[in-house]
Amino acid sequence: MKIEAEFEFEAEAEIVKTIYESIKEEADRGIDKKRSSVDLTLSGNTLRVYMHGEDIIRLRAVANTWLRLLKIADEMVHVVKECDTHGF
Repeated sequence: MKIEAEFEFEAEAEIVKTIYESIKEEADRGIDKKRSSVDLTLSGNTLRVYMHGEDIIRLRAVANTWLRLLKIADEMVHVVKECDTHGF
C-alpha cells in the first residue's frame, strides 16, 4: 500500500529559494526509493514537499526527517540574515 503526504512551506521568495537550494540534493539521495521517496517543487514563495512511503511507519519516519530538515534550514537562513544585519 502506498501512502502519501504533502506539506507546503511559505515564506519570502528569497528565503524559500535558499531553503530549497540547501536541501534539494538530499531528495536526490534517497536511500531506498522503492520504500519511500521525496519530491520537492519550488513555486514563487512556496516550497512543496511530497512524500511517498510503502507504509505508515516508513512515511512517519520520512516526514519526521524532512520536517526537521526544513526547520533547521529555515532557522539557519534566519541566523545568517541576522548576522548580516550586524556585520558579522
